Amino acid sequence: MEINKNLRNKKTDLLKYFRSRSGEFLNDIKETYGSIQYKQRATAINKSLIETKGNLISTLLQQATKEKWTNRQKLESVLMITYTNYIVMLESRNEVWPYEYMTFSRRIGELWEPFCKLCFAYPINNLTLFIPPLFLDVKQKLSNEIGDYIKKLKITSKQKAQLKEYYNKVWGPCYIRRNKT
Repeated sequence: MEINKNLRNKKTDLLKYFRSRSGEFLNDIKETYGSIQYKQRATAINKSLIETKGNLISTLLQQATKEKWTNRQKLESVLMITYTNYIVMLESRNEVWPYEYMTFSRRIGELWEPFCKLCFAYPINNLTLFIPPLFLDVKQKLSNEIGDYIKKLKITSKQKAQLKEYYNKVWGPCYIRRNKT
């Protein structure tokens, strides 16, 4: 597999590469595990293909550093490697242990998140991951701000209490919108 800046456009070549490697791994795996050891076969093929992908990406990053690739060139190549690897991983796993519809859906979900995070691992722009605030913290901050705002309003105490009551309905457990059909 030739690694260069054009790898991002080599989907067919990458699929061929991963399918070839998968065939080699499957031959060894079938000799190691019996035909009814589906889970062990599936785990083994996934591990083998993940390792192959990791090695290819490591080689790509070494080449990219040496040749001073842009972040865009690195990201696009890593995305293509990962994408094609996932396709072959799904095909190979299905060969040793056919997917049921829910198992397939769950697996796609497991693969989707790390794929999306690649844009943060190899950012083109100034992207960074962050930990979102807890809902309770946001709720408390907003409640405090609204409470302070209502206190400053030039209205009667009764009107302030009524505003707070309406505001608190939003946070209450009874606030569920139901369709009337």
